[in-house]
Amino acid sequence: MKSGDTNLLLYAMNRGCAEHAAAKAWLDGALAEPRKWIFADQILFELYRLLRHPKVMAKPLSAALAVEQIVWFREETGFLHCGYDESRWQGVMDALVAQGERSGLLVHDAVLAATLRAQGVTQFHSPNVADFVGFGFFEVVNPLK
Repeated sequence: MKSGDTNLLLYAMNRGCAEHAAAKAWLDGALAEPRKWIFADQILFELYRLLRHPKVMAKPLSAALAVEQIVWFREETGFLHCGYDESRWQGVMDALVAQGERSGLLVHDAVLAATLRAQGVTQFHSPNVADFVGFGFFEVVNPLK
């Protein structure tokens, strides 16, 4: 099972960023085999925030348009989806301890990693590879390279 980071989705949806073409190619590849991919709701909540943020988007989306994008991604692409379950609490805490001094910056990533790991994710795609090292994924890949 594979998953991907919020930034990849943002780049794929934002024609104005330098990473758009590579991220769009990545997303098109994932869309070609949607049942091999799972995305946590946390990623979609982050994407909603970024699509509406004026420092991220030259033309931020309205709430209605951002929700439309999120609903399409979650409900119409065929991708699997999951959410955080409180039974993963201890795993998140253990991951934060293992990250040491970096853990304050990576708390959201630790929650995401625990959520996805529990769903059997063995490969995570992100342009921010260093943020996910040490969370127990089999492999962290930067598809933009």
